[in-house]
Amino acid sequence: MALITNGDFKTGKEAFENLNKPNNSKLSSTEIDFVLTKLRQANYKGVEFEMFYTVFKKLTDMKK
Repeated sequence: MALITNGDFKTGKEAFENLNKPNNSKLSSTEIDFVLTKLRQANYKGVEFEMFYTVFKKLTDMKK
């Protein structure tokens, strides 16, 4: 399968500088819903459930 791009490629120093720029990394409400749905569908055991609850609560609070 071919890769088709509509932009320019940045390499070297220019690419490195773009990685260090602050970006808008906030999740949209739709993206949070997607992650929460996937988290609900998974199976958790023991300590994993504690981490699930922590992440789930943080994402739910972000959505508010």
